[in-house]
Amino acid sequence: MFKNLILLSMLVFYSNLYASCSLEMSSGDLLKFNKRELIIDSSCSKFAIYFKHEGEMAAKTFGHNVVIVERKNFDKVKSRIDMKLGEEQGYLPDMQEIIAKTGIIGGGGRTSVTIDATKLSKDIEYMFFCSFPGHYGGMQGPVKIM
Repeated sequence: MFKNLILLSMLVFYSNLYASCSLEMSSGDLLKFNKRELIIDSSCSKFAIYFKHEGEMAAKTFGHNVVIVERKNFDKVKSRIDMKLGEEQGYLPDMQEIIAKTGIIGGGGRTSVTIDATKLSKDIEYMFFCSFPGHYGGMQGPVKIM
């Protein structure tokens, strides 16, 4: 009995440890994420974001992704969004200001990205947004390092 209690305690501990270094988020056929803010635990060396499009619309017509940048770089990055770059690029050129970017996905799609969290600082403001053209206005929020 005591052995089972210890095993159960260890399972809960390690499950919580893993859960704090990843998150699941989603969006659908509306211009909003299911999360208003993302919280990254500063003790994580890597942080994974698992993103799902719960809608039905295709990636080419109403796809979504998750992009993370420093807040001070948001205007610069969003000004480079261009349909000509295509969904494979997330409608963005390669830019050093982009910390992380998932692929653009359509209804039923899933994607993920893993961030080197050791490069993030509690002293810097970050944000996330969708880089599908026109979506960033309603699909954005802060990323907090705690």
